[in-house]
Amino acid sequence: MDLSFFIGPILGGIIGLITNGIAIRMLFRPLKPIKLLGRTLPFTPGMIPKEKPRIARSLGDVVANNLLNEDVIKNGLLSPEMDDKIAIALNKLITKKSTSDETLRELFYSFSGEQQGELILTDVTTKVVGFSYERMVKMELGPLLSEIAVTEIVSNLHGSMFAMLINENLVSSAKLKMSEIIERMVVEKGEAILNNIFEKESQNLLDKRLCDLYTEYQERIPDFVSWVIKTYHQVIDKNIGILIHALNLSKLVEDQINGYDVLTFEKMLLEIMHKELNAIVWLGGLLGCIMGLVMAFV
Repeated sequence: MDLSFFIGPILGGIIGLITNGIAIRMLFRPLKPIKLLGRTLPFTPGMIPKEKPRIARSLGDVVANNLLNEDVIKNGLLSPEMDDKIAIALNKLITKKSTSDETLRELFYSFSGEQQGELILTDVTTKVVGFSYERMVKMELGPLLSEIAVTEIVSNLHGSMFAMLINENLVSSAKLKMSEIIERMVVEKGEAILNNIFEKESQNLLDKRLCDLYTEYQERIPDFVSWVIKTYHQVIDKNIGILIHALNLSKLVEDQINGYDVLTFEKMLLEIMHKELNAIVWLGGLLGCIMGLVMAFV
């Protein structure tokens, strides 16, 4: 057998392995530019160290615009799987606390801390009372309540000695005057009244034991879980765009990558692409072997 026939493919394969291996190595090395006679040698530093800022910026754009854009994050957070996880977690917590003597206030503070919890409760009270007061003012309760009150008064006076004094003008005048009084009371005292009512009811609720709340509202737990999930959807749907814009994922990823030193960045890339880079080296050897085989026939 003529062994010289195999020399070309073997040499071609070895050259292909070596050249591809060197080419891949030159992606990462040298780490710094090499100068000769005052000039920077070509391909120094390696492509990865040299282009690290651009790579970081490109990766940041890819992550923010394609991998973790608003639609992707929203679909993940609002998926049926996420709803199931929330429901399971809530039901587990409710079951765990169903026999607890801990108050609702103590449970809330365990998550938020007492000082922060007080601030949250005050903020919620202010917003709920403010919203309710605005709605109450817009409802124009004066004409509505005065109509009901005067009608009831007139109805109760029928058959009495005062019935002869009642006429259309008197009824209209009474309704108008009472409407003005009610409207003034709503504007001047409505917010304070609502605040007192809300604070009293919220304090009573917060000071109830969890075991008592469970007994009292056990049948309404599924409705509560559904309300929490619905509220969660509304909050995410309304605020996810603002949150992503505030996070600035593109800049976040870019800064994170730029914060790595070159060796750490190299290690990360090699861990991700180790199999593919090795495949390129062996592919170079295969192509070199094929070229050597073709040359043997020429």
